[in-house]
Amino acid sequence: MAESSFPVYSISISGLLSWQLHALNNEGNEGNQSLTRRYYIIDKNDPEPQYVNGISGDMLKHIQAEHLHRVAIEAQLSLSQGGEKFNPDRVGYDISLETKENPFFTDKETDLTTRTNKVLSLCAMSDLEGFMVTVKGGQTLKRESVIEFGAIVGIPGSVKTQSYFHAKYGVDNPTPYNVQVSSGLYATVLNIEAFRIGYNPHSFGYAIDTPERKKRLDALLKSVLYTYLQPNGAKRNTHLPHPDRFEGVITVSTKRCPAPMISPLQLESYQRQITSLAQTLNSMNGDGTIIEYPFEDFAQFAERIQTLIQQAQPWETSNGEGNE
Repeated sequence: MAESSFPVYSISISGLLSWQLHALNNEGNEGNQSLTRRYYIIDKNDPEPQYVNGISGDMLKHIQAEHLHRVAIEAQLSLSQGGEKFNPDRVGYDISLETKENPFFTDKETDLTTRTNKVLSLCAMSDLEGFMVTVKGGQTLKRESVIEFGAIVGIPGSVKTQSYFHAKYGVDNPTPYNVQVSSGLYATVLNIEAFRIGYNPHSFGYAIDTPERKKRLDALLKSVLYTYLQPNGAKRNTHLPHPDRFEGVITVSTKRCPAPMISPLQLESYQRQITSLAQTLNSMNGDGTIIEYPFEDFAQFAERIQTLIQQAQPWETSNGEGNE
């Protein structure tokens, strides 16, 4: 493991997560029955698809964005009005408020390069979480999220959903209903394209300086940690999840190379495959291209994130990156 600072191109997490007695992600209701989210999982050695409980990537992304919003305010990162209010349109909220007397973009800010530069400089939330907004003149300003989440899905044979009877008591008649609560082992994956923090694809350069990019990278890493420590979601007032296990691998690439990620759905082999991939990529691209941070529990996961915050530096390039 590296002891000094290093540039970070991308970061991936492949983790096996255990949550007991949770109801974090429901698809809706059918009569008086809540419906938990489920996914089909296909195994080449099993002709029958497995139908398992899961939590959508949309839910995880929203949880992470909530934590990032709080971290950004605490760290005094630059935020637009929409970003500061946690408005889902982010900088689009600010643009919607413009008037002839007070336009969001000046007469000199007419092309995509200068407009994107302004947005990235103004709002850390828009930079890291992405946005899309149509401005006057028919131009569409957009940015893909720097962080990407996969759905959290149950390991077939290691997850169980049960239905529990409840009654909502009021002044008149009680209302009976059923709640589905799940427990089990779940596979989780995410990817961070750290090189794109503050990056303007229209100018092939950065809209903010290196110290500001470092602050945003640190805030993003903190928000990832907090996402797994406090998974906000449905019915937490009476079904707060029991998190009791988290193991996996954080991989970091220091060159133009993806940080390897293998789903823990491959329960017996995912860590071995990641290590083998890291060795191969280091052999192809030079020692230190891929750095591995394995973790065995929540406490060690937090330590690994802390290490990254202490050592990781934002990737710098003067040669440009591919457009989004």
